[in-house]
Amino acid sequence: MRDKSNNILLINPWIHDFAAFDLWAKPLGLLYVGSTLLQFGYDAHLIDCLYNYGYPYKERKFGKKSFYSEQIDKPSIFNNIPRTFKRYGIPRDEFRRRLKDVSTPFMICVTSHMTYWYPGVFEAIGIIKSIFPSVPVVLGGIYATLCHEHAVKNSGADYVIEGAGELEVLKLADNLSGNSRDYGIVRKWVEDEMVPAYELYPELDSVSVITSRGCPYRCSYCASFLFESKFTLRRPEHIVAELESYVKGYGVADIAFFDDALLMDPQRHIIPILELLIKKGICVRLHTPNGVHAKYIDQQLARLLRVSGFRTIRLGFEGTSTALQKASKNKVSCRELESALHHLREAEDHRHVCNDHNDTTWDIGIYLLIGMPGQTVGEVVESIEYINGLGAKIKLAEYSPVPGTEEFRDASRLCPEVVGEPLMQNKSTFATVGMGVDYDTFDNVKAMAKRLNARLRDSHINRELS
Repeated sequence: MRDKSNNILLINPWIHDFAAFDLWAKPLGLLYVGSTLLQFGYDAHLIDCLYNYGYPYKERKFGKKSFYSEQIDKPSIFNNIPRTFKRYGIPRDEFRRRLKDVSTPFMICVTSHMTYWYPGVFEAIGIIKSIFPSVPVVLGGIYATLCHEHAVKNSGADYVIEGAGELEVLKLADNLSGNSRDYGIVRKWVEDEMVPAYELYPELDSVSVITSRGCPYRCSYCASFLFESKFTLRRPEHIVAELESYVKGYGVADIAFFDDALLMDPQRHIIPILELLIKKGICVRLHTPNGVHAKYIDQQLARLLRVSGFRTIRLGFEGTSTALQKASKNKVSCRELESALHHLREAEDHRHVCNDHNDTTWDIGIYLLIGMPGQTVGEVVESIEYINGLGAKIKLAEYSPVPGTEEFRDASRLCPEVVGEPLMQNKSTFATVGMGVDYDTFDNVKAMAKRLNARLRDSHINRELS
């Protein structure tokens, strides 16, 4: 290994869970940190444990892939769950090899995602410490923010950062290396110019992006406001230039938007973005794996989504229950959902900007949140039947209690263990508790949604054949 005093190593750790899916996601927070470090004089190297690095995977529609995985022992707290537990990501030996191949860093940054995925974070930090025992490890991300005390006490990291990390990591790097600078300049660059450091990957066929930061809503189950206190929109021309660079510079075929409120203020934001994409003739498949707000989809926006190349549309829906709709600050009503579906279906006949793609169908689905504290099986079944009656695909989203949210208080009353043990926040553990049912009943509800989706798919195929 070679010494290189300004080299910083970035790590995206494994996922330990019953299931994990690659929906074009990349560790955006970590890549923004990397971009900031590169911009202000540091070298950076990335090891993404969820990148396949040549390991086998299953290709899915529109560039989605399965993660390489290995079965591992379940934490004892999950012994009552009759499912296989896995480590998702590259093998541990491959991780060790890649650590030994990089230039000796003076600081290592590890990100974290779901709070209940912390065992993968701990495993990565343990291996890092065995190879670089004297190099300080900085932990940031979702788990580090929402379960800060747990991370400080148990992770093995030397520093644990809460919230957005670009500026804080740079300050720490400067402090460790003896550098100083005007952080007002850095803050302005972060707000106006920063893009993810995708150049740290060997190659890419898909990327994820965000066009805004924060969220204007305060849903009772969401902690977005704990990471960004205000909602800000990036400039449309800057966003389109970024997307164009991914298509022309990296040859990506799929781009996924991970905004919390992509369609908010459409006339000032998403509509100018889509119009500029169409004007430039940028040919790429676009996706919204996060649920978007159906209330903003009118005839104009539906047409622009279609023509600009969107292939995956996910609409957020908390269910037919008025209590749950109120808890989500009335983001979408049944009437607004029906209106959005109507406009999206009307737009199907419009031609895509990507005329060279033979398959121009788009995948429209509705997320239904299930497992909320106090939610009943009857309410869930009613919502499933309602969505199916609209002729839409049902995408069940199992609730996970998020520290710092209003709903977490209700979750902690039902299951006090969620406060001190983040593993108990796992959606596979808590969803049954929230609804007060056993696993068999919960699985029967999910099986019902699958059957209805299958019938819907078969009916579409039959109509096309006829």
